[in-house]
Amino acid sequence: MNNPLVHKTLVVVIWFVALYLGISKGSWLLAIAIAVLHTAEVFTKGISVGTRAGKSKLYSVIMTLVFGYAWWKFII
Repeated sequence: MNNPLVHKTLVVVIWFVALYLGISKGSWLLAIAIAVLHTAEVFTKGISVGTRAGKSKLYSVIMTLVFGYAWWKFII
């Protein structure tokens, strides 16, 4: 899945879902959705990108999760 258009479309969809969950369901459900999203992202992109950059798998997992939560922090 290396198509940039697909990635950009998914980002837009995720933002709309996040806004909907944050407004309608409260922030706790949004926090759970973000945790699930970034856990899946670790296995779909995080480890492979980190390995190509010469980083360990553990470092890649930690940085994917830390960056992911920092990215969404202002929505919660």
